[in-house]
Amino acid sequence: MNKATLTTTSGYTWTTNINGTLDEVTGYFLGNYFPVGSFDETKPNEGFKSEQVIKVVYNDTHTNTHTI
Repeated sequence: MNKATLTTTSGYTWTTNINGTLDEVTGYFLGNYFPVGSFDETKPNEGFKSEQVIKVVYNDTHTNTHTI
């Protein structure tokens, strides 16, 4: 299992465990949009917004970035 730390255009960062090579992980995340934000059970569709991933750090050693 590999670790990817992802950063979006607003600076929101999260880490996830994922199987795949650096190229596969970068291809999946970098430049694509993902929902980020907090979850409120009383308002499940509020608080999330789609943001573009602009930086991927793979296993704390390799970094790929996306220029907007």
